[in-house]
Amino acid sequence: MNEKLFVLGLCLMFFLPGCVESSESSEQRFHGEIITNSAQISEFTLLTSDNTTYDFKEETSGKVTVIAFLFTNCYDICPVVTYNLRHIHESLNQSQLDMIEFITITVDPWRDNTTVLEEWKESTKSNWTHLTVADTQPSSAEMATLTQVWNDFDVGFKIEENTSESNTSARHHPSSYDYNIAHSTGTVILDHKGNQRIWWGDYDWIIDLVKEDILTLVADAEAED
Repeated sequence: MNEKLFVLGLCLMFFLPGCVESSESSEQRFHGEIITNSAQISEFTLLTSDNTTYDFKEETSGKVTVIAFLFTNCYDICPVVTYNLRHIHESLNQSQLDMIEFITITVDPWRDNTTVLEEWKESTKSNWTHLTVADTQPSSAEMATLTQVWNDFDVGFKIEENTSESNTSARHHPSSYDYNIAHSTGTVILDHKGNQRIWWGDYDWIIDLVKEDILTLVADAEAED
């Protein structure tokens, strides 16, 4: 009896760690932060920089989707993230590009209208979809949609208005163009089923590792075909 227990103990020692390692290795395949308990992404349509309607579900169906939340009046990290995305975008072959959707969504629709976004797209050579809204009034359906998108992706930012009386900080419709946006956003990578999987903070980017995460999800999608 004791011999059987001893043998069973040895089996557990040798085989259970393998099982645990296998479970952990599924997450260790990725370099960015694993997203857990993420919100279900609502179906939505927004406006592209070339003034056409963009249906998120239709355009991203079956693709790995890379979304950056930025704004054009940001002069520090946003150009860096855009350059990083461009570097990855330009390094991919056509078959890979067919499996990946790149998107930039503004967190400053009050200044980032379609004209401004298109100028940003051209100047940064970021040749992918840039999204905003036309009607930024708080009561508009478009603004409600964009706000829901920010919430679904847990976008963190606040508006800091520069007024003669005081500075106010909140996510709201700014009363003038004299305001700043304080943001702690990142790049979200979704798998081909539309699940949020990986998050890279704006200041955490390592280009090669972000690319590896994207291509790992592409390989997962191809393996299911």
